[in-house]
Amino acid sequence: MNKLILISGLLLSFSLFAQDALELDDSNVETNPDTEVTSQNDGIVPEEAPAIPAETTVEGEPEVVNEDTEAQVTPEETPNEELVENEKAEQPVVETTPVVATTPANVTQTDVDEPKRFNMRESHWFSQFGFEAMEYTLPYDYNGTKEQFSEEKRQLYGGRIGFGGELYLGAGFMTSSRVEGYYMGTLFEKAKTADPEEEDIDIAATKTTGQIYGVDAVQTLSFLWDFKTKNPFMDEWAYLYVEPFVEAGIGRAWAYNRKSYFYDTTIQEEYSQTFQDELTNARIGGGIKLTSRQGFYFYLMATQNRYDITNRRSKIKSQVDGDPAPTSSKFTDKDADLDAIMVYSLGGGYRF
Repeated sequence: MNKLILISGLLLSFSLFAQDALELDDSNVETNPDTEVTSQNDGIVPEEAPAIPAETTVEGEPEVVNEDTEAQVTPEETPNEELVENEKAEQPVVETTPVVATTPANVTQTDVDEPKRFNMRESHWFSQFGFEAMEYTLPYDYNGTKEQFSEEKRQLYGGRIGFGGELYLGAGFMTSSRVEGYYMGTLFEKAKTADPEEEDIDIAATKTTGQIYGVDAVQTLSFLWDFKTKNPFMDEWAYLYVEPFVEAGIGRAWAYNRKSYFYDTTIQEEYSQTFQDELTNARIGGGIKLTSRQGFYFYLMATQNRYDITNRRSKIKSQVDGDPAPTSSKFTDKDADLDAIMVYSLGGGYRF
């Protein structure tokens, strides 16, 4: 009885195991050989599961590509690799150069387009150049038959150049210090003959030569205010700084002057005298300056110079008609003196 029950259980287990043992075909579809055989024997066709579209994807899972769909792509839809390569070859290659910023990050557009204007109410450096004229007194003394020479005031012309610094004191007041050098002379003096129509015949001539040069140290005090005026050359308004000033200075100078004369006909006369002076100078003066917003300025000035001759050396050669020969002499005069000399200046400069 027990053997019969054991055999029946084995047969039942085998039958159940045969139903669960499934096989996969080439299309990864589960098949049951027993089912197929039974279906063929019974004439019953099993239902097919509905097909899932190839483009249907489940969120979170990779997209499943249907091989049958890929196989149905027509040649017109497939891109021509050779045509693509030709289109790439025809397209020009444009090289782009990276733009490098040269303007510092802290510089604004306003700072670049509008340069900073010169501000007079600040301390700065300056340079200047001017033209000058003065009279130098010379004590000539000669009494000849044809010519007589006495004390004269010789006109000297020249220029002055200087460099210095200015300090703004506040409330419109400014002071400056500068060192300058100057030269003035009879730059265009010519010999004068006795007969202008016969300049090539040296029968008589008079010639004067003179010069003075030196260096000064100058201190200036000035006052500023703004001024608006119309430009005389262009139809627009200009802004200027008006600056009246006074100044004082001291310096050293050297001067050389000479007068030459001769007459050689039936009358024979000759006169020549030179002065070589070493001087100290004390000056005081004043004027006005006009300065633009770019730092350029123009000035007019008059100064009184008190030259003190520390040493004068002179040479004299003289002959009056009737003398058998000219006489020569030299002397040194440390007591020579000059009157106060006015010097007038016109010039300009640049402040920076």
